[in-house]
Amino acid sequence: MHAWLPLSLLFVTTPTAEPPVHKVSVHIAGPLAMVEVWRTVEGTTRTVGERQQGTVVDLALPTGAALLDWEVIDRAGKTRLAPQTEVQANAGLAAALKMRRLSMPAMPAQADEGTDYRVHITPIADGEKAVLHFRYSAVVACKSGQLVLRIPESQDGTPVPAEVTVTLAPSPDGLALTEATLAGRSVDIPRGARPVVVRGTSPARAAWDITWRYARGSGNFPGQALAAAAKVARIDTSRGRPRAVEQYALAGLVCRDDGPARSQPPARVILLVDRSRSAGPGGVSAERSLARGLVEALPPSVPFGAILFGIAATPVFALPRMPTRETLETVINAADPNRLENGTDVSMALARARAMVDGAGDDREGDTWVVLLTDGALPANQTAERMHKALAGTRGQKLKVLVLLVRQQGDEDVPAASLAEYVRFARKFGGIVRPISQGNVGEAASAILESMAKGGDWLDVRLESGKLAEVVSPGLGASLAFNDPARLPRERRVRLTARGLDGELHVETTPALVKREWLEPLLDAASNKHRAWAGANAAMAITILPPPPQTNKVNQTVVRGRMDPTVLRNSLALAFLPRARACYLNRKAAKAGDAYLRGRLKLELTIERGELHDAVVRNSTLGNSEIEDCVRNAAWAVEYPRPEHRDAPTTANLNLVFQPRTAQEGAPDASPMDREIELILGPLTVSADFTDLLETKAPDKSPTQ
Repeated sequence: MHAWLPLSLLFVTTPTAEPPVHKVSVHIAGPLAMVEVWRTVEGTTRTVGERQQGTVVDLALPTGAALLDWEVIDRAGKTRLAPQTEVQANAGLAAALKMRRLSMPAMPAQADEGTDYRVHITPIADGEKAVLHFRYSAVVACKSGQLVLRIPESQDGTPVPAEVTVTLAPSPDGLALTEATLAGRSVDIPRGARPVVVRGTSPARAAWDITWRYARGSGNFPGQALAAAAKVARIDTSRGRPRAVEQYALAGLVCRDDGPARSQPPARVILLVDRSRSAGPGGVSAERSLARGLVEALPPSVPFGAILFGIAATPVFALPRMPTRETLETVINAADPNRLENGTDVSMALARARAMVDGAGDDREGDTWVVLLTDGALPANQTAERMHKALAGTRGQKLKVLVLLVRQQGDEDVPAASLAEYVRFARKFGGIVRPISQGNVGEAASAILESMAKGGDWLDVRLESGKLAEVVSPGLGASLAFNDPARLPRERRVRLTARGLDGELHVETTPALVKREWLEPLLDAASNKHRAWAGANAAMAITILPPPPQTNKVNQTVVRGRMDPTVLRNSLALAFLPRARACYLNRKAAKAGDAYLRGRLKLELTIERGELHDAVVRNSTLGNSEIEDCVRNAAWAVEYPRPEHRDAPTTANLNLVFQPRTAQEGAPDASPMDREIELILGPLTVSADFTDLLETKAPDKSPTQ
């Protein structure tokens, strides 16, 4: 009897659950990666308060990645999810939950930071499992001169490691693969393998990288340039009738080497410190701290000059001086954050810098660094051409331009238009254009010198007709996917150009030909098109949606762009109106009518970051150009409040009424009776007896019969 007990226990034991499937397959061609993922999901209901809800799984993708398609694999086979709009997917999700008698959350569940998509699973029966299979494409990145594809950390509650297979296609230019790593482990590359296939295991939760590097080509290009191309079709209506035209979509990547540093310091440094009102007291304070840190980080034998500029440019020294403690303190004291100017005339400051360099007259070997420290707010009249003209033509000197964009904590980023203008200006000379974050001044200064020693920034990096980036710093890279209206050349070579310290950079590369589906989703992602998917099988209904917007970020508590109208009105009333009144009171009285001049004037002020950019008289009934010009010029002497953390311009319209304090006299009275007597006596009335005017008694005011 006891001998049968183990056999009976064997019959009633619950079968062991199948291990979850989690596989990742990566195919890399040129700068593109196609990633396929298989992961097991389980559809179960959960109780939240008094509500029954389905399962939610968050998904994080590499930066710039774009999803292609989804399918669900279960015992019955494969079910492909259909692409839908967000509205359609949300409506379908609500219907599926209602049919299952499940409820939507009262508030949208908050996604973790970095979540790109949220998978909603509505189970038909609890405990059913399926495998989600999806694909996405991405342009690879650059880190320390290596090509890298970074897979974000898993968002699963109970993550499991994944079996990873990486296939690296041969380089179209025939370059050998010299090194590769998978999840931090080096990979042995078989000699002559084309393509190279690498296998390994990823961590369960942590993010992991795939890195690789190709051998350097025959030229002296200090980095790697990769491209991929795919045929796409567009509709051409230029000839009246629509017709399909074939063209190419391109994806490009440039990855700079983190090369060795050069040891030669500059011959001299000219600091241009922006003290305009747009910089603000905090910005000017940060600028002068960075200026001091930069001078102290240089060798003590490098002389420096300093020019403070706003609407005017004022040199602190006539000629560059050695960086002693006294000279540094002189610059710090001169750059007083409480003495700001209205206006940002960068061209004048550059012209002063050129005059200082020409006046130095020494024979030092090396470059002259012109270091522009500014908040990046650039008036429309300060163009790259004008700035270049102001600085060009220095006698016998080789100039390098360093544009350091310094902003107060919490401010918006430098506007893209201003950044592009500074890049176009610096491109003529070479150097760096870099936003400087608030932090350790010494570290920021050391990083600037290190970048200059490694060749400065690459500026205005382009692949054919597409701009990869305004700036690429040493050890970093830039990528872009775009539609090129031209056809791919017959020789299948595309050109990459940039500007560095050593002049123009040119390199040609052969693009890898990939399938259209690799590139099209990236083009849609670049145009901010959101995609959603939905579908169902016998076990569950699945909806994939972009996550709800973040609401708990700390920086969301910063109020941006708010300007209290009362503050602006008080500023104009207290500072501007007395000046406008003085323009009227000090007018010239050339003729009799000028003494009693009256009229209305509408003045439009354009204010950006607390700085007046334009003052225009939109309408005037004064008919006096001197007063109108005086009022417009008076607007430039006023200090205006700044909107909080916002670059968007503010427009203030002032309607001014000018009139004398005393009323204007009427036309002369030709009657024999004096006007003053008439005012005292009042108007005469007709009486019955005119002799009563001579009597002391009150006259009879009764009307004549």
